[in-house]
This record gives sequence, structure tokens and C-alpha cells, in this order.
Amino acid sequence: MITFFALILAIVLQFAGAIVAISNIRRTKYSISWILISLGFLVMAIQRFIEFIPYVWRGWEKDVATINTWLGIITSILIAVGVIYIRKILDFLRKVEREKQESQKKILNAVIQAEEKERRRLAKELHDGMGPLLSAVKMAVSSLVKTETNSNNKLIIENTDQMITEAIRSLKEISNNLSPHVLENFGLASAIKSFSSKISATRAIQITFFSNMFDIRLNSNTEIIIYRVVCELINNTLKHANAQNIEIELKQHGKIITLLYTDDGCGFDTSTVLRNENKGMGLSNIINRIKSIKGAVNIESSHGKGLKVIIIVNT
Repeated sequence: MITFFALILAIVLQFAGAIVAISNIRRTKYSISWILISLGFLVMAIQRFIEFIPYVWRGWEKDVATINTWLGIITSILIAVGVIYIRKILDFLRKVEREKQESQKKILNAVIQAEEKERRRLAKELHDGMGPLLSAVKMAVSSLVKTETNSNNKLIIENTDQMITEAIRSLKEISNNLSPHVLENFGLASAIKSFSSKISATRAIQITFFSNMFDIRLNSNTEIIIYRVVCELINNTLKHANAQNIEIELKQHGKIITLLYTDDGCGFDTSTVLRNENKGMGLSNIINRIKSIKGAVNIESSHGKGLKVIIIVNT
């Protein structure tokens, strides 16, 4: 009796499996290997059904044995040939995955380029629009300083002149941060050095930068992405690490660009931060940006041991 019910269950499950396999043929673009394997599952289900017949109609044992022998041979052939050709399915799936990854890279590159285009537009509008206006106001206020005789009014005008000067300086810094002219005119190494020097000048942290690429220019997109990544890493260190020193090493070895970034801060659990990006460090964003230029990122850190980031880009 147990065998009887077990056979019924096996028949149901095998027919269900065969139906599922056949229903997926279209999704595999009618791959011959999947068709053969699906037919093999169907024949196996039929074989189980035929084994069930003697339980209902006695006297069929000999015929069932002969039929099952041939069905077993057919099943073996179908599955064997299907497995041989299944490589085509695997190749197809790999192709789909590659196309998906390339599509994601193109989308990310498009977003980055659009972002940089908007940065340049804003920087130009600030520099060419607000800059001349503030300069004109400064000239007018400076003239008032020379002509004003009342000491109280003159002090107010002088203070106003100083605030306008500070506003012009801030405007230039904002414009340069949006679209660094050093990066555009002199390249990646010079831009990182300039940014590092400005941060070090604040005495908030000491940044040491070394590179053998001061006379080397890269693809514009590559330079922009690596520069933004370095700025983001420095910003993370300033905000989260409580570090005293940062060391950055940018080198070219043939067609390979390597960037080594370290700080002596408090460190963090990388796996936890990568899972919980609402902490604001943007490590996933950094990794995705580097991947968009066919690069690789390795981030090493632990509590109390600072941060070490290695970036490798094949140009």
C-alpha cells in the first residue's frame, strides 16, 4: 500500500516538474538543450505512470517492463544529449549577465556625465554671472570708502567691503569645487594635490600626497571619477574618522593606475557600513563609480586601525 501511494506521489511530482520545465522553454529562447531535457522529464513522468498500470490492470507486467525499458533508453538519450548542449544555455545566461552589467555601467556613466555637465554649468553661471556683479558692487563700495568723511559710516562701509571681498572669495571656491579648473587644465595629480593642500592649510588634518603622474593626462571621465572619489574619501575622513593624517599615493604602472588612500582614524567595520549605507559614508557609491571605469576597489578597515583603500584602474 505504501508503494502504491508513493508511486502516485512520484507521478504527480514528475508531471508537475515536466510541466514547469516545458513552460520555461520559451524563456530559454527555445534552446535545443532545454527542450531535450524537458522531454526527458516528460518521458520519465510517463514511465512512472506506466509503472502504475499493473496496480489497476493485472497481467500487464511483461508489457510494462518492455515499454519501460524503451522509455528508459529514450530518457537517457534525451537527457544525455540535452546535458551536452546545455552549455549553450549557460553561455546565453552569461551573455545576458554581461549585457546587464554593461547596461548598468552605461547608465551610471550617463548619470556621472550629466552630473558633471550640470556642475560645469552652475560653476560657469556663478563665475560669469554673480562674479562680475559682486566685483562691481565691491568697486562701488570701495569708492564710497574713499569719499566718506564720517568715521562711523566709513567703518560700516569698510566692513561691508570686507564682507563683499569674502563673498567673492567664497564664490570662487564654490565655483572651483563644482568644476575644478586645475583638473581640467593640468590633470588628475595636480587637482588632487591642489585640493589636498587647501585641506591641509586649514590645519584640520595633515594630508601627504605623492604621485608620478604630474605630466600624465588620462581620459576626462576617468580623471573626473577618480578625483571625485578622492574628495569623497577625504570628506569621509574629516567627518567620521577623527584622524590626524591622510596619505594618498597615485601611481601609473604601464596601463595600470593605482591609488592608495590611508588614514590613521578610528576605523570602522566595513561589512556593517556597506550593508547600512544610511550612515552617510557612500562607500557603495565610490565602488560603483570605480566599477563604471572598469576599475576595482578594496576597502580595509577595523575599529581603531584606520582606513586603507586600494583602487586599481586599467586604462
